[in-house]
Amino acid sequence: MTHIEVFFGVLVFIFGLIGLVRGFLKELGVTTVMLFVLFFLNLSEQRLGGGLTKLAGMLGKVAGTTDSNLVQTWFFIIVIVGAAFISYQGETLAYGGKAPPGVYGAILGWLTGLLNGYLIAGSIWYYMDKLNYPIKWLGFTKDQLSSLAKTLVGFLPTAFLGREIVSNVNLLLILTALLLLARVIR
Repeated sequence: MTHIEVFFGVLVFIFGLIGLVRGFLKELGVTTVMLFVLFFLNLSEQRLGGGLTKLAGMLGKVAGTTDSNLVQTWFFIIVIVGAAFISYQGETLAYGGKAPPGVYGAILGWLTGLLNGYLIAGSIWYYMDKLNYPIKWLGFTKDQLSSLAKTLVGFLPTAFLGREIVSNVNLLLILTALLLLARVIR
């Protein structure tokens, strides 16, 4: 099996290619949605505490498993992938204006796509790591992480952007607010 950082790096690269094709302004809409979803997940995770564990226990009974971490991991994956799917599919939240022409526009689209890949794939990795890699068929375990992967875990979106800056305000909230403000004020 391949290293986890290679697996998620390839996913981020694929999102970069998607951003290259879709363009900068459409990708910013996805970034806004993903930052909002990650902020909400981070907030609910802190606020609900044991409630999510109880929910996972109830869902586990329905799904036929007693592994609370597995149910919680699938819950977070479904929410993140669902939000990404909805924000990419159909009528999307796109920013107004005209995309920069030529190479400059392509580079901006690619970079924003990479950012979205980081937010989506990195958040899935964060919750897998936090819940001790319960999806065994992927072949990732905490004890098999390389030193690079162990270092990267601290820079995954929710771990890095979810840090509290000032009195219950984290970077996810600030970035989401700024992007929404940029969407409203043109």
